[in-house]
Amino acid sequence: MIWVDTDYRDSLTRRLLVDALTICQAGETKLPVFLCIGSDRHLLDCFGPLTGTLLQERLPQLNVYGTLDQPLHARNLTREMIIIKNRHPRQKYIAIDAAVGEEHEIGRLQLRNGPIYPGKATAKSLPAVGDYALTAILEKRGHKAAAGRGNSPGFAAVYHMAKIVQQAVADWYDLYPQ
Repeated sequence: MIWVDTDYRDSLTRRLLVDALTICQAGETKLPVFLCIGSDRHLLDCFGPLTGTLLQERLPQLNVYGTLDQPLHARNLTREMIIIKNRHPRQKYIAIDAAVGEEHEIGRLQLRNGPIYPGKATAKSLPAVGDYALTAILEKRGHKAAAGRGNSPGFAAVYHMAKIVQQAVADWYDLYPQ
């Protein structure tokens, strides 16, 4: 079930994300773990690690894995998820990643129930990650051009999307009963 599906430039996006995060955590006594997936080596794939870095800077008390300095990516995801699950066995996981979609969906942020399937767009076989999936649609499905060309947004859009997620998580955290 998709709870949020909105263009990142919409003035209601931040509020919609806060409300959806509140629903995700209803009845939970522990804060979620944020799993920010991607690589700093590819423009559009850096959405996850950039978001993780912004979250870690703003809210160091949160459990955030996957940053620009220590990304969660195809080469380490399986190993790191074993470690993370051992550290946080009974917490919810919110996976954050870039995604592909239809051309008209580029620039949308989506938050839904269920895991992310990292690497699916590039036919990589990686484990499903997360109880909830927060994705930024940054590329057209089936697009063969190099990242950052064609109808794909540039780094400014990636940054603004990551910043909105960071701000929404901070707003949600301020409301969360501590």
